Amino acid sequence: MRAHRWLSAAFALTVAHCAPPSAEVRVASVVTQSAGSEQLVAVAPGQTVQATVNVAVQGWIGGAAGTNTVLVGDNTETHLGLWIDVPQVQVAARAPINLALVVDCSGSMMAENRLDHAKMAATSMLETLRDGDIVSIYAFSDAVYEYAAPTVVSRETRGALVQAVARMETMGGTNLYAGLQAGEARAMAAPATHAVRRVIVISDGMANIGPSSPEELGALAARGTDSNVQVSAIGVGLQYDERTLGALAMRSAGRLYHLEQPSQMAQILRTEFDRLSQTAATDAYVELTPAPGSELVGVESAQFERQSDGRLRVPLGALFSGQHRELLVRTRVNAAREGSMAVATARLVYRDPSGARAERAQRVALEVRASSDRSQVQAASAQDARVGAMIASNEAAQSQLRAVEMLNRGQAAQAAQQFELVERRLQQVQAVAASAPASVRDNIARQVEGVRRSRARAAEAVSRPSLSRGAALGANADAFGAMGY
Repeated sequence: MRAHRWLSAAFALTVAHCAPPSAEVRVASVVTQSAGSEQLVAVAPGQTVQATVNVAVQGWIGGAAGTNTVLVGDNTETHLGLWIDVPQVQVAARAPINLALVVDCSGSMMAENRLDHAKMAATSMLETLRDGDIVSIYAFSDAVYEYAAPTVVSRETRGALVQAVARMETMGGTNLYAGLQAGEARAMAAPATHAVRRVIVISDGMANIGPSSPEELGALAARGTDSNVQVSAIGVGLQYDERTLGALAMRSAGRLYHLEQPSQMAQILRTEFDRLSQTAATDAYVELTPAPGSELVGVESAQFERQSDGRLRVPLGALFSGQHRELLVRTRVNAAREGSMAVATARLVYRDPSGARAERAQRVALEVRASSDRSQVQAASAQDARVGAMIASNEAAQSQLRAVEMLNRGQAAQAAQQFELVERRLQQVQAVAASAPASVRDNIARQVEGVRRSRARAAEAVSRPSLSRGAALGANADAFGAMGY
């Protein structure tokens, strides 16, 4: 993992007399793939000041165009690959957390003592939280029930929070919308001091009361992104709706977990809490600005907002130490003349999670070459190896999701064949990406392992159809993991 160091560079700056009084001058130092930190300095005309700029020796964000050469006047569609590598650092003083725990208490949670496992896991998590964190606790069945309003964790309140969890009991149907709405509202209302905001939803069933479609519930989860609220969805057992829980995670830049065994819940919550405790950045997003002659079509497998001027904004929420994220952007390039052509600028913006919460910004500029010679374009436009790996990984994840649908329809043999094709394709990518950065190789290796596991389970389900549902949910979680959720 790449190290990341900040240096303070002091230099003299003189503002020309034509500038207005107290002109605001943006001073930026750009290094390593145009990644740097910015600082605004207000000075008067003719004044010489000492401006200090924090310079990123190694930026968090990088990127490349999928093809390096395009044909003049061809309106070429290509991909832009962006990657974000958060440095692996030990967070000395983690940011305060605002956590809303939302637990399914419908009647089905009685099976396999699921609610008991959820309560034990929640209790363990409450005991791990630090004084000063804020917690709210909700249960949902036919309606939503507040077991604990937002409470600052302390020696005096911790016991009451544990008792609130202990009082949960099963009843009724599954009003997931009301439960998520309550938890998200509490997380969105967190004070500015608690920039790490997470809703953890635990469910074992399909929403059947209130708005219940993946689109409606996903849209509700997306509303929280403006307040940097992310949703981690934990599906327990074999009956929950993976499309809905996946939409919660994807639309909020959160996480998706699949648990066949309720006893795994405590470990999953510990994993989630460990990531929250290692938060290295909050309020993060990527802003993409198209260059003249380019159009940003959309972002694969990610929530994004389109601005009126053609810019795209992709919310990322909180980023933890050592995290690797990838974004694949569909782009249309219409080159008017030969030569080097800017395609887009990607800007990573985030806040330091420490008390000062200073805003940081890094940029990477993406460009291609344009030629009128079609044969030259065909010879030169080899796909960037790293972007090629990203495209293959995304296509493989989509193929995994199609295999999930086959398993759910009882087509285990066809699903096994689909997984085999995906595995072969990813193995080819592994060979090409042998010299790629470790984060890329690790991502592909994990995806290959997940696909291989899914293929074996699908093959077993051919003779034992009862295993199809478990194989489908496991493959679904692996696909979301490959996409960064």
